[in-house]
Amino acid sequence: MLLRAKLAIKILEIEIKFQQILAVILQLQVLLFVSDYVGVKPSRYSLVWDNTQKLVVARNQSRKGMNKMLLWANAFAAKNRVHCDPEALTTGCRLEARDIPPTAYLPSANDYSSLRGRMAVIVSRIIVHHVPFFTQHFSSTIVHHVDHQHSSSSAVKSELVM
Repeated sequence: MLLRAKLAIKILEIEIKFQQILAVILQLQVLLFVSDYVGVKPSRYSLVWDNTQKLVVARNQSRKGMNKMLLWANAFAAKNRVHCDPEALTTGCRLEARDIPPTAYLPSANDYSSLRGRMAVIVSRIIVHHVPFFTQHFSSTIVHHVDHQHSSSSAVKSELVM
């Protein structure tokens, strides 16, 4: 009987968490509707889900104390820091897959140049980290972060809704 009560409590906790998630989704939908009605571009949000598993091992197993695999879920919504206009993505021309030439998928000379630059930075970090001579003389000159067009917005902490 005690096991049924514990199970009922767990189910109730899951239902409460689910209701909280639905409430946040409803708030996001209202925000999007109101911003569309007023004519303001809405902030976009990403729903993030993750699962965690933890094995709890009993030192002495018995009928009451057994090994347990705890399965947890984590969910939250985060405001997108890099803005993308979805209308701009859908208004471009569309091609069928058979109409795209195979050369379109091959890397260009610019792709190789960009890749070579990034690899030079990564290999220099590895060499400075593992070779003592380079650590002494070049540790202050290596590039620790490869900048990109969204570096400044990615450096800001995410604004969480939940």
